[in-house]
This record gives sequence, C-alpha cells and structure tokens, in this order.
Amino acid sequence: MRIKRIHIRKYGPIDELTVDTGNFEVIYGLNEAGKTALVEVLVHILFKRTAANLRYDKPESVSIEIEEDGRTENLPQKKIDIELPVGDVANLMYVQASESTVFGSRGETRFWDGIKSMLSRVGAGVPFTKLDEYIFDAIDLQPVKGDWKRSKATIIENELRRKEELGRYIEKIGEIGTKESRLANMIVKNDALKKQINEIDQYKNYLSYADLVKLHNSYGEIKTAVQDYERYKYDYLGEWQKLDLERNARLGEGVKVQEIESEVEQLEKDVGTLQEIEEYIAKEGLKNYTEGSMGQPSTPSIIIPFIVMLLAAGFTALGVLNFVPLLPPLILFTASLFLLIYVLYMRSLAQKLLSGRDQWLEKARMVFPEIGSIDELSGRIEKNQEALIKKRTLVEEKKRIIVRMASARSADVIEKEIALIRSKTGLAEISDLEGKLLEKRKIEGELNKVGTRLAGLLQENDPKKWERMISERKVKKPANEPDVTPYRDLLDEQKDLQRLIDDLAREIKLFRDVEQARVNVPDDHSAFVEFDRLEKKLRDHDLEKDAAFAAREILKSMSGELDEFIDGIMHGKDSLSEYYKAVTGRYTRVIVKNEQFIVEDRSGKRYTFESLSSGAQDQLLLCFRMAALTRVYANGTFMILDDAFIFADWQRRERLVALVRDFVERGNQVIYLTSDDHTRDLFGGCGARVTVLK
Repeated sequence: MRIKRIHIRKYGPIDELTVDTGNFEVIYGLNEAGKTALVEVLVHILFKRTAANLRYDKPESVSIEIEEDGRTENLPQKKIDIELPVGDVANLMYVQASESTVFGSRGETRFWDGIKSMLSRVGAGVPFTKLDEYIFDAIDLQPVKGDWKRSKATIIENELRRKEELGRYIEKIGEIGTKESRLANMIVKNDALKKQINEIDQYKNYLSYADLVKLHNSYGEIKTAVQDYERYKYDYLGEWQKLDLERNARLGEGVKVQEIESEVEQLEKDVGTLQEIEEYIAKEGLKNYTEGSMGQPSTPSIIIPFIVMLLAAGFTALGVLNFVPLLPPLILFTASLFLLIYVLYMRSLAQKLLSGRDQWLEKARMVFPEIGSIDELSGRIEKNQEALIKKRTLVEEKKRIIVRMASARSADVIEKEIALIRSKTGLAEISDLEGKLLEKRKIEGELNKVGTRLAGLLQENDPKKWERMISERKVKKPANEPDVTPYRDLLDEQKDLQRLIDDLAREIKLFRDVEQARVNVPDDHSAFVEFDRLEKKLRDHDLEKDAAFAAREILKSMSGELDEFIDGIMHGKDSLSEYYKAVTGRYTRVIVKNEQFIVEDRSGKRYTFESLSSGAQDQLLLCFRMAALTRVYANGTFMILDDAFIFADWQRRERLVALVRDFVERGNQVIYLTSDDHTRDLFGGCGARVTVLK
C-alpha cells in the first residue's frame, strides 16, 4: 500500500499543489511554505482525524490517490476497498516531531489491542480481537467495565423493580390467603357464638313469657279470690258496728247513755290524737315515703375492688418494666379503677339512703315512739288509719246510738237489721266480718302489687288488654335449656370477634381493591404469570452476560497467540531490538513488560522507557514502527514522518536515515517532511527524491 499522488487546492498557504510521490520522498519547505498544511491534509484524510484541531478550515479541494494490490482509490470518499488504520494504530504510520509517542490519548492498553487487531486481520474481514467488543455491544454490555449499558441497565433495573414489586405482591397474596382462611374460621366461630347467644335469647324470651303467663295467672287467681270476698263490704262492718252498738245501748237502756257519752268523749279524744298523727304523717310525707321505699339498702364491700386494683397496679408496674405485656394489665387496672369508683359511689349512695332512713325513722318516732325500724312504718300508718276509721265510726255510731236511744228505737228492730247483714254476709258475728275484711284488704293489696308489676312489664294499664298482649309474646319452649350464666361474656366475645372480622375483611378488601390497582395486575394469576416471565428474562440477561464473558476468555486465549507474534516484532531479524541497536550502538535488546518498553545495554542493565532521553525515546518508537509495519503489512505500506529526526544528534540522524532507506528498499514507502537543510541533504544523499515547496 502506497500513496501515488497528492493534490491540494486552496488550503492554507497552498494555492495549488500536486505531488506524484515516490517510494522514498522528501518534501522540503521553509516556514509558511505549506508543509504544515500538507501534513494536516494527509493526516485528516488518511487517518480520519477530526477537523477540530486543524489550523485551517476543513480541506475541501483535496485528492489523495492510494494504491494496494493493484487497486487504486481516490480519497476522500465514503467507502473504499483499502483499509487504513485509525485511532491509536494510525500512529504507526505517522510520526510528528513534537509528539512522537505511538500511544494515543486512550493509553497503552488500547494501542496494543489495536496492534493485535491489525495483526489478526484476514483480508477485509473483521479482526477477531474486535469480536469481544462486538459481542458485548450486541447485548448492550460495556466492553471495558463489563457493566450493562445505560439503556439496557435501565430496562433490567425496571424489570428487577417490577419483579420485586410483583414478588412483594405475591408474598402478600400468601399472607392474604392466610388471613382469608383465618377470616373464614372466625366467621364460623362467630356464627356459632351468634347461634349460642340466639338460643340464650330465645330461652330468656321464653322465661320472660313464662313469667308473664305465671304472673297473669296469679293475677287471675287473686282477682277470683277477691271476688269471693265481694259479699264482705266495709259498709256492712260500719253498719253492723252501729247496729251492734245501738242494740247494746238499747239493752242497757238509759243507764248506758251516760256511759256511751263518756265513751264518745274518749273516742273523740282518740280520734283527735289519731287525726293529729294523720296530719303529721301527711305533712311529713311519711306515707309517700313508705310507698316509694325500696327496702333496706345494701352497702357493697370495698375490699375486693381494692385488692383487684392493687393486683392490676402490680401487673401494670411489671408491664412498665417490660416483664409482662403492658396493655392487658393497663386495661385491667383501668377497669378496676372504674369498679372501685363505682363501689365507692354505691356505698355513698347506700349511706345516703341509710342516713335518709334514719331521718325518716326519727320523724316516725315522733308519732310512733315504740317503732323499731322504718320498715314497720307502713304497718303502723295502716293501723293508725284503721284505728282512726274505726274510732270515727264508733263515735258516729255511738252518737247515733244516743240519738236512737233517745228516739227509743226498739231492740227487736235493731236485731232484725243485724240479721239482714248476717244474711248478706253469711257471717254470724261482727268479729267474723272484721276478719274477712282484713283478709280481703290483704288480697286486694296482693292483687294491686301483681297488677302494678304486669302493667310495668307490658307497658299497659288496662287489664283487659293484658291477656292479648301476653299471647302475642308467646314463645315456644326450647328443646334444651341453655346455661344463661355466660350470656354477658358471650356477648362481649361475639362483639370483639365481629370487630376483628370487620377489620380483617376491610384489610382483605383494601388489598384486593387498592393493592391490585397499585401493582397494576387484574388478578393473582396474572401476577404469577408476569413474575415467571420477568424471572426468565432476567435469567436470560444473566446467561447473555455469562456467555459474553466466556467469549471474552476465549478471545483472550486467542489474543495470547498474537502476543507470541508481537514478540517476533521485538526480537530476531528486522526486529525492534535489531533496529534500535543499529541506531544507538548502545542498547542491544528491547522487551515489552506490562505493556511498557524496557531496554537492555551490553552489560544487561535495564532501563525503563521513561528513564531514556527524549531523543532515545523517539528513536525507539521509530524503530518499533518500522518493525511492526514490516510484519503487519507484508506487501509493504507507507509511513509519514514530520521532521521526526529533529531531536537526534548528527551521528544517530545519519543512522536513522540509513535505517529508513533500508525500510524503503524492503518494499515500503516513506514520505519525510522537513524544513531542515541538513536532514534534506542526508536523505538526498541516500537516494531520496526531494520535492521543494515554494
């Protein structure tokens, strides 16, 4: 491969330039003659260097003719059959005096990779050392870091995030399934509790109905008993007493009048006393108190609530110290505190009632000094009323007796009237009537109590409606009689269980309504299907990455074979070591270690590349270029040198020119551009053709 012709028009200081280049060409020009413009054009067109660093504008009217294996191409053009090196490897074919390093801006590793790529090239095919990058690019892996490219990494991250989201959802599905199973069990238990409570309610309703029936039957029996005493009227007693008095008076005749009058006087005093007692009872409301009294109030004990509160306080303290869970003892302590407050309130209420009873007892003793307790007051009031009625009746009767005695009614007439009362009552003696009336009053009192209770239970005062209302409440007797003792506990348990069921059902519904919408899945099956698909895709990504790294290892193994080939560049005939020894006369061997040049002198002492002088570095790199190009391009190639020997001393410069001449004689082309007269003359003396820029 060689450059046959260069044509430049209107670029920098060059107005028109055509050079038919030979194999050993020196282009000489003074400053501002166009040498720099010519170099920029060659480098830009041949090696595809960017136009950013060009001193002049991007060259437009340029033509460079290249020949290889009988094919000729005119550059620039988009597609050609001749492959020219680019990037770091292009530095093999172009040397700039001010920057002679072969390593480009991307470093030694990329340079050596480029050399291997060139050495592995077969015809116009793809170098297998580049396959590593192609393989990584094909699956969007970064060839250098081995990480996914941003677009692929974003896709994988999204897939991972989606998989994790679905995984969390699927995990929650299991939790929800457990909760649904738990909910089903709780519903069964709740139904059983409801059934048990309903059975107790039915039984209680039956007991209530039975009590009503029993109470109503009792009411009927008592009412019937009252009807049996209907013939015993209170008026009969009064009339009988009057007639009896009158008869007795008549029997004693006139002698009795004085005694009766005395009795009347005493009775009136007694009536006055009894009347005063009645007025006092009415004034102080003693009768109303007895009707509203609930009996002896009980005073609840404070010991048990106090002990419970102490125990709850102890457990709460243990909970605060984290020995036991805090919430149950805290609830127990709060409940015991309320219980204690309630007991204290009831004791206070009982004390007030007791105190009130004592006050009423003191009032009662004002008229009934011999009374022992307030419970006796009702009987005393009743007896006082009976005594008052009786004594008033006696007073009236005795007065009538006196009148009758005065009117001289006969004892026979009186006896006939008494006989009529005996006939109506069926009783022989007045004491019998008194006894019957006492029994009647007691039965009437019992009837009134039962009637009052029925009216309260039925919320109806009309006895005629009671039987119908009780019939409407009829409840069939249950087959079994459940224990009603745990009724309140069952209600509390069912209420708590229903609350848990509602909370759990709400939580499950919230998951179904909200979580599925958030995860964007129509149902659980779709979540499992998508999760499996993502898992397979992510597994495929991992397999792709593993395959790429496996291919890299294979290519590395193949690259090792190229390392052996590169070693031929360093040693043997036409090698870097041979060329460098011919130029320097001092260094006999050059090796590459860790991608760095190491040189040895005759004594075997080694020097790093950085420890050499700048001229020795430039000479080593020039020798390496010629040795490498000799093996890479077996059919010959070109090399462009831009004053590459300017920093060499005169002796080594002559050796370098001779080395270049030998390189040309082995079928290569060298174009050397210079503004130095001595270098021009050295090349001319070795047979190079000189073209002068003007």
